[in-house]
Amino acid sequence: MKNASRKAPPTPEPAIGTLPNAVTLALGKNLKKLRLAAGKTQVALAYDAEVERSRVSKLEGGYINPSLMTLATLCYSLGTTLPVLFEGIVATNAPTSEGGLLRRKNQAVLNKPIKPARKPSRRS
Repeated sequence: MKNASRKAPPTPEPAIGTLPNAVTLALGKNLKKLRLAAGKTQVALAYDAEVERSRVSKLEGGYINPSLMTLATLCYSLGTTLPVLFEGIVATNAPTSEGGLLRRKNQAVLNKPIKPARKPSRRS
């Protein structure tokens, strides 16, 4: 038998971050806490903020990465601010070149050697 043509194995693509993750879970927890404190259902918040109810559910569960404008609109509808929404969230994501995962499939990646992820600093 003759080998037709040998192709090099494909270069593995960097792993893509999965949701939920520590950041989206913390944000969702804060959003739900603020929504309940405001006495609103997911339906009422979605209506007030002009987003889909399923989007509010996915945000609270940490399953989507919202835009800053969506978060600002949700805060307005809850009578709060972005700093309050992000209060207590200390989770971060390393860049890909430092061992972090891609945030999306079409993310540009610098051609830098991958360094091991560093531990986040503890600030007082």
